[in-house]
Amino acid sequence: MIQRYLTVAALCACIALSAGCAHLIYPQRGSEEALRQRVVLSWEARQNSNGKALWELTTDQHKERVPRESFAYRSNVRMQGFTVRSIEINEDGTRAVAHVDIKLRHMGFDFTFPAREEWLWQRGTWRLDIKPHSPSKGPFPGMSSGKEEKR
Repeated sequence: MIQRYLTVAALCACIALSAGCAHLIYPQRGSEEALRQRVVLSWEARQNSNGKALWELTTDQHKERVPRESFAYRSNVRMQGFTVRSIEINEDGTRAVAHVDIKLRHMGFDFTFPAREEWLWQRGTWRLDIKPHSPSKGPFPGMSSGKEEKR
């Protein structure tokens, strides 16, 4: 009988200790490590041309504007890899900016381009903030493209 109580007590102690160490395995929400994991997921989705996985990582506002069926991530250049260079989280922990170096190979040449993306804390997780595409008025702000109607 005493052995049974000791076994139950030891089992409860193991469960309590395991729960106490969970933060070491799973990063706290809102942490830089949690955001870094989401940034890596988003760039892996881009690298694999997985638009549905990328759409799942976006903000609620983006999901309202762009239905999953019509969202597609396509690139005419094959990405070779990426490196998350830095992550900056604002003081209140609701917004962040990730800086990523993208490695491309095009026509036999290797290129590295910097990318900057914004992330928002929504519904308990980091979400990629994709802004709506606005019609361009030309290659530079303030210049016209020459396609407007002439009077």
